[in-house]
Amino acid sequence: MRKRVTALVVLTFLLMVAGCTSREYDANMDLGKEQVQEENYLEAYDAFKLAYKDQETDEAKELMELSKYLADGISHYEEKDFEAALTAFEKGAGYEAKTKLGKKMVKIADEWVTKIDHMNEDSSDVVEEETLSPEEEAALEEQNIEVPADVKEPEKSEVNTEPKKTETNSNSSDSSNSSNSSSADVPKDQDQNKEDSKKLTVQEAEQLVKDFIEIEDYPYLRVQYDHDDEKGDYIFQVFESVEDNEYGHTATWGWYGVNPKTKEVYDIMQ
Repeated sequence: MRKRVTALVVLTFLLMVAGCTSREYDANMDLGKEQVQEENYLEAYDAFKLAYKDQETDEAKELMELSKYLADGISHYEEKDFEAALTAFEKGAGYEAKTKLGKKMVKIADEWVTKIDHMNEDSSDVVEEETLSPEEEAALEEQNIEVPADVKEPEKSEVNTEPKKTETNSNSSDSSNSSNSSSADVPKDQDQNKEDSKKLTVQEAEQLVKDFIEIEDYPYLRVQYDHDDEKGDYIFQVFESVEDNEYGHTATWGWYGVNPKTKEVYDIMQ
C-alpha cells in the first residue's frame, strides 16, 4: 500500500513539473518572437535560449541560432567591423530554416549581406580613384583640353586675299575673340560652382531625415550619417540606445537615403 502511495506522489510531482516547464517554454518562445518583430535580436536570442533550455525543440534551436547571427552582425556593423559583420550575416543567410519566422530571419540576413557587399564595392572604387599617380592625373587633364576654333591657323587663301592693313585688324580681332572666348568660359566655371554650392551638406541632409521621420515624436531616436552610396546619395542610420543591462546596446530603427541634389528622402529598406 505504501509503495502505491509513494508512486502516486512521484507521478503527480512529475506531471506538475512538466506542466510548469511547458508554460515557461511557451512564454519564452512568445517573448522571443515578439523581440524579433521589434528587431531586438539580442533579447530574442536570450528568450529562445531559455526556451531551448526548457525543451530542446528544433524550433527553439533554429530561432535561437538565427537571432544570434543577426545580433552579432548588427553589433559588429555598428562597431564599423564590416568584415566580422559580413561573416555573421552570411551564416544567417545560408541557414536552412524550417519555420516561417526562421525563413524571414534568413531573408533579413541576406539583405544585410547585399548591403555590405555594395558598401565594399563603393569603397574599392574610392581607393582606385585615390591611387592615381601624378602622371595619370596629368594625362586625364590633357584629354579634357579643347582648342578654341578661333585659335586655329587660318587657311592660306584667306591670308593671301586680304590687304596688309586688314591683317593687323584681323590679328586684333583674333585677340579680341580669344579674350571674349576666355571671358565666356568664366561663367561656365561659375555656374559649376553655383551648382556645387546648391548640393546639400551632410548636416542639412541629416536634418531632412529627422523631419522625414518626425523625430520630435520619438525623442529616444538618433540619426547618424553612415556612408555615400554608389549614386552619391547620403545614407543615414536611425537607431535607439537600449540600456537593459550593464552593457547596453543599440537597436536599428531604419535606414534612409538622401539625394543631395534633389533633396529627396527615401526609406532604403522598402
